[in-house]
Amino acid sequence: MAIILPKLREKEVLLTAYTNRLVSYMLQLTILPTAQSAGNYDFAGKTAVVIDVLRATSVITTALANGAISVFPAGSIDDAWAEHRRNNNEGLVCGEKDAVKIQEFHLGNSPLEFTPEKVGGKKLVLLTSNGTHAIRACSKADRILILSFLNLEAVSAVLQQMNGQVVVVCSGTNGNFSLDDGLCAGMLANRIRSNTSTWCDLSQVLALFAAAEGHNPEEALSQSYHVNYLKDKGFGEDVSYCLRTGVFNFVPVWKDGLIESGEFRTQ
Repeated sequence: MAIILPKLREKEVLLTAYTNRLVSYMLQLTILPTAQSAGNYDFAGKTAVVIDVLRATSVITTALANGAISVFPAGSIDDAWAEHRRNNNEGLVCGEKDAVKIQEFHLGNSPLEFTPEKVGGKKLVLLTSNGTHAIRACSKADRILILSFLNLEAVSAVLQQMNGQVVVVCSGTNGNFSLDDGLCAGMLANRIRSNTSTWCDLSQVLALFAAAEGHNPEEALSQSYHVNYLKDKGFGEDVSYCLRTGVFNFVPVWKDGLIESGEFRTQ
């Protein structure tokens, strides 16, 4: 026994070290419920993934897919026009307040407006009620990825190849949790489960919801506040568009203040 026990302890130490090393090469997943909750979060050394399904991250992804050069997420109307002036008044200033296009802006926040004819070859400035603020709140992160249902598969594939701490920020609606963002976050969590070592409680709850309802996002969200708010405002077509999955095969990335199509693409 005096000989066997040390060998067993040695194997136990080696197994523990191997397990710890394996965990270090996996993702640790945290989901935040609103843009406001991201304001006081420490993003240093982490990867941030921002979701605003209805509609900012869907707009950003669509605009870049249709040929826009970049998207600057503005923090205010003054900030938006200042960036436009830095671009020599070229490009487009886009965005909404209370879901409706800001009067003096070129485009609103409907992804259906961001056609190749309108945005191709242009630098865009975007200001929205929730999504652009969520992106800016993550500015200290090592990288910021833009997620919507439209590019869910691409983001999932990219995260499967990463390790470290990933913080998914649901932008929410005016300071409140929004179920459309939550469903997208839960579907992402389920897709990267095999590469994830730890989940926060919210991740687990949203993953369970997504497993039960993610097969049909539009039906699952039919009674949710934000979906019906936009429909009441006349944006029902936007809702249907934004709730489609697997449309685009790339991941927009925020770098040096601008969101571009990035180096992350899938087949």
